[in-house]
Amino acid sequence: MTCEMNDIRRAANRLALTILSAMALLTSGCSEVEGPLPLRPVDSRHESEGRVSQTYGEVRAPKGDRTLTLVAKSVLGAPTDGTPEESGFTRSVINPDDAGAAVIWEAGDSIKVQFRRDGIIYYGILKTNQGGSSTAFFTTEDDILGGEDYIFFSPGYEVKSESSFFSKVRIFGLEIPQSQTAVPDGVAAGTSKVYASSASFEDGAILSFTNLLSLLRFRLSGDIASHVREVTLRTTSTVAGMVQICDYEGSPSFSEPGKFSNTNQYSSITLTGDFEAGKEYHIALWPKELYGFEIKFSDGEGNFTTVRTQKRITFERSVVTDIGTIDLGDSFRGFGAISTDPIKYYSATEGTKPVSIAVIPEGFTEEELPLYESLAKMALDVLFDTEPYKTYKDRFNAWILKVASNESGAGITNVKDVDNYFGSKWGANSYSNMRATDNIVFNFVSSNCPDICSGPVSSRKTIDEVPIIMIINDTRYAGKTWSFSSGKGYAMCPWTDNGGVLTWGYRSTVPKSESDPNGGYRSRTEDDIAQVKWSPGDWRNTVVHEFGHAFGRLGDEYWTKISAITSSIKSTINEVQNTWTVPFGKNISTSYSTTPWDEFLQKRDVLIQKDSLYGRIGKYQGGWDYIFGCWRSEKVSGMMDHRLYFNAWSRYLIVQRIMTLSGDGDDFNYEFWLERDVTADPLRDGNNYGPGGTTRSGDPDRSEKYQYIFPLGQEGFLPPDAPPGLVNNEPAPPRI
Repeated sequence: MTCEMNDIRRAANRLALTILSAMALLTSGCSEVEGPLPLRPVDSRHESEGRVSQTYGEVRAPKGDRTLTLVAKSVLGAPTDGTPEESGFTRSVINPDDAGAAVIWEAGDSIKVQFRRDGIIYYGILKTNQGGSSTAFFTTEDDILGGEDYIFFSPGYEVKSESSFFSKVRIFGLEIPQSQTAVPDGVAAGTSKVYASSASFEDGAILSFTNLLSLLRFRLSGDIASHVREVTLRTTSTVAGMVQICDYEGSPSFSEPGKFSNTNQYSSITLTGDFEAGKEYHIALWPKELYGFEIKFSDGEGNFTTVRTQKRITFERSVVTDIGTIDLGDSFRGFGAISTDPIKYYSATEGTKPVSIAVIPEGFTEEELPLYESLAKMALDVLFDTEPYKTYKDRFNAWILKVASNESGAGITNVKDVDNYFGSKWGANSYSNMRATDNIVFNFVSSNCPDICSGPVSSRKTIDEVPIIMIINDTRYAGKTWSFSSGKGYAMCPWTDNGGVLTWGYRSTVPKSESDPNGGYRSRTEDDIAQVKWSPGDWRNTVVHEFGHAFGRLGDEYWTKISAITSSIKSTINEVQNTWTVPFGKNISTSYSTTPWDEFLQKRDVLIQKDSLYGRIGKYQGGWDYIFGCWRSEKVSGMMDHRLYFNAWSRYLIVQRIMTLSGDGDDFNYEFWLERDVTADPLRDGNNYGPGGTTRSGDPDRSEKYQYIFPLGQEGFLPPDAPPGLVNNEPAPPRI
């Protein structure tokens, strides 16, 4: 959105939590898959009988003239290819000595079935009076015969819908409890979610059910184990709350709910109960890969111990992952003294002097600083895996600075004040007024960034030379960068939706003409999307985009205003491009005939001979939040839709700034840049680059590293419109 230099971008996650040596109790085999998942099917409460439910037009099946029977049983064996017939166990009781138990159904369990018949989606309820067996007979008086594409859940799903894009896709929302009850050597009722599917149904059908969730298993030892009352798993990824099951021809897959739906998603799960040493306990969570996590053990009276791991662990559907026995010792330790010393996460090995970056926390309490440290590392890893930062990362010092806030989160303007360190706040439904207290931000970094305040005076940086990334402990969708004429600036980036998956798209209204500001507009077409593709990612894409403002000094390349750029905005663009000490926004032109990237246009044919992807360079109307009267150099770039790709001219501007700040500006020119430039857009070019490919990247795995799978046909989240304003007098910088 606007760069305030102001922007908002959203934003799966990697976690790299530091292991505390005294508390590093997770065993070396913690990532091993021990065996099939022992979960419990439980009774669920479904809608009362009636014709049409309140959501999605689902219709209760009418009563039939006989009682129908379903035989529900399990399939023995570990997961293989993930199909329902081979996806492992469901069972109610976990017996450590039982290596091959199947589903143990309980009397009163119910199954909800949804199916199509005569173009209508019906549902019915089946129940059983049996218990204690791996096979149970479920009966119903609902007429569920003569349909197709049957899907069975127990407990029943909370949300029902059918894809309007593909007839064979249906999407179901299931709630993974954030609060779960500890059951020694078992799993509490209400935690299990079991599933089966069939193309058709006949009376007496036999179906095999599989669990949809995963389990984390652990045991406790030590004198204080019996005093534990709460165990909290905390990650930087969504592990509980509403999740989507996307069923395509009977094959289920997980994804996050669409961002237009009002659903709760959580990055933590709390298990409560009276814990005992030596017993097995389980936390049910969304099957996914976690890049480390932390577990907090507390007695309910304020005493606690926390363990952390940096291990990358994959939690598979219908599988229990055992992390071993955790020795809590003889006393609760709390966190002890958390170090606030700066962390030098990247170190420069090239250049006359380092290019410095400072990452700072906002709204993280002392207890939450380890979480911030992990988020900071995740953000920097993605940034330096994005060109041109990847090619030039050896010229950077990246500092992770620490300071605790008295209260978690960020404020809501005119609604809620939060006692955080830098005073950040913005609107509940708008980020247009998003800001922190500038002087506190700059004074803190000036006083705590070693490249500014330490070392030989001759090599010290100034605050004007150290761009700042502020990671905010808030899950709202937001992001904004404040840039100043001297070169200083800070990018405000919350870790939106607890690190959940986000999607951006090409603008829905586009100019009819690339050259004529009076040529009118048209609606986006499927061909437009085919050319640029959807842009999936998460809050880290926001960081990369915002850093494009703070460091690259780039303006936004999208538009929300279906109008021509005004004369006052043109004047502002001219000012920041031509009169600021460190120019801003030179990736945008207010003239079609003369652009800042004219040299590239003049050499376009030569560039294309070197690499065909330089053929994307041109003049495309739209940018700086206006659809008409300003131009960008390529059809799409990260300054438009947050993809991890900068267009060629933006890459040139970023490298120019890198070389200037590293003291080697005299070595920089067009030929220097071209020799090292990497042209690929991971979204559009995939693995078709590297040695033998169409572009010159040396990392063929780059394109798949941070991509996320969405249900077919879903557009996902598009950033809300945010009208930009202008403040023309410093110290308040112009809002662009």
